[in-house]
Amino acid sequence: MPAQPAYIDIVKRKKAEQLSRIPKEWFLESLPDDNISNVTHIPRECGLLSARELEITETYDAVELADKIQKRAYSCYEVTVAFCKRAAIAQQLLNCLTEIFFDKALERAKFLDQQLEHGLPLGPLHGVPVSLKDSIDVPGYDSSSGVTALCFRPAKEKSSIVVVLENAGAVCYCKTNIPQTMMALDSVNHVFGRTLNPLNRKLTAGGSSGGEGALIGFRGSLLGIGTDIAGSIRIPAMCQSIYGVKPSSSRFSSNVAATEIMVPGVFSVGLSYAHGPLATSLRSCELLLKVVADGKLWEREPHVVFSPWRSIQSEPRQRQMKFLILMTDLVTTPLPPIERVLRETATQLQARGHKAVILENPPKFIKQLHGLSNKLVNIEGSHRTSDLLDATSEPKVPWVAARMKRRDPATLKQLLELHDSREKLVVESWKLWNYGGEDFDAIISPVAPHPTPRPDDWNGAGYTTMFNLLDWPCGAIPARNVTREDLEAPLGIETGTGWDKYNRTALWDIKECYLGSPLSLQVVGKKLQEEELLQAMYVVDDAVSMTRGPPARDHKL
Repeated sequence: MPAQPAYIDIVKRKKAEQLSRIPKEWFLESLPDDNISNVTHIPRECGLLSARELEITETYDAVELADKIQKRAYSCYEVTVAFCKRAAIAQQLLNCLTEIFFDKALERAKFLDQQLEHGLPLGPLHGVPVSLKDSIDVPGYDSSSGVTALCFRPAKEKSSIVVVLENAGAVCYCKTNIPQTMMALDSVNHVFGRTLNPLNRKLTAGGSSGGEGALIGFRGSLLGIGTDIAGSIRIPAMCQSIYGVKPSSSRFSSNVAATEIMVPGVFSVGLSYAHGPLATSLRSCELLLKVVADGKLWEREPHVVFSPWRSIQSEPRQRQMKFLILMTDLVTTPLPPIERVLRETATQLQARGHKAVILENPPKFIKQLHGLSNKLVNIEGSHRTSDLLDATSEPKVPWVAARMKRRDPATLKQLLELHDSREKLVVESWKLWNYGGEDFDAIISPVAPHPTPRPDDWNGAGYTTMFNLLDWPCGAIPARNVTREDLEAPLGIETGTGWDKYNRTALWDIKECYLGSPLSLQVVGKKLQEEELLQAMYVVDDAVSMTRGPPARDHKL
């Protein structure tokens, strides 16, 4: 008989290692039937979490929890236990974790309690558990990117962003699942399996920060770090109805872990990449961005610009803000639920005294952003990733297999032409900020032209990738859920592209599965102006709360 492919034994050993890192007393007595789609109620019913642990994990966002810890309402240790237990439950239901280091986290929590007993908190995140995407290095643990050839090769040094978080008092306790090679929009790989969506396990959790999104959507974490090169923070935020922010690439980026998955230097010549937060509240995202900015990451990473967090004194809700609402990228017309929530948002903003200009027919260069982004996302030709997979005879998962086939890498001439086109589009796109003679504060667009689909059905990432190409900061905000009226509305204008055809047929034919699923908005700011972006996001967040429901507490830091 032929020898068994090498990847199979690696997967077996890796899964066994992962399982051994969850305390036996934290295992569920039984798992729910597959027909139970929403599992967010299980932590309250399974009996593993005490009333106090449920209170800790379900009552607060990261900002308020940090305040409770510093006021001694909760110890760092009991908070860490609560979130480790809830993350363990999430793993059993959603398959959202990769590396688990609960024991290390509990040791650190004890240290932080001692520190608080004898002095001041280390920083604004003192005792707050923070989860990490798999690609972020923690010494002693793999950053495998869902590839078997990179398993059992633990990191030796911390990613710079982990150092900054720990200096601010954070407790890192787990890493979260990603797609095979991290270059997909559905988080599935042969090493750890497929991550499921806690709101509806029949829909995708998104990618590539899908495990992070699922864990936070389940409240197994309140605050985490993802990465984004084509929508990898904003897409999982949309899928799980949470918040996510992609900063400008040179402001909050850190060294890329698992760089073996990519050819060195590819991020300098391809699409812009950035670390950013996912969280249960917008102000938690702002807290993390402020911590990272004030953590002087530029002293550890020479490519990060000097950029302390700026305090914007003006209250945006006390002045009129101007929003340009981008209704289409001219490639894929948004399906009715997306179109309707965009128009509703314009009305809600106007009702609060802000100006919202709906851009029905954007300039033709908008369409070019989609095509150029696709060319830049894989200029190396998938050779590095294919070589790594071939090393252990690991097959590509379907989403990767269809989109990352070996091909000739871009030549120097082609690369120069791509960057010339990019620079011209950057200049053209900047005109959007003064479109029609207005001076816009932010742009609002879809995260995707469709609601959250089933696994492996995501139809490209044109609406997110365009802003990586431009390197503009942007974030995702929950709006409301899909209604019956959304599903009965007529389709919009047909563009004639293959992307649009797939959207109007394959993805609209399954529209019943969208009922009750979350809808989100993408808010976009100007390059290196994350503070202004956050202010605009607060305004939009307040406006859509009219249909989503009011925020539980004041969001101002």
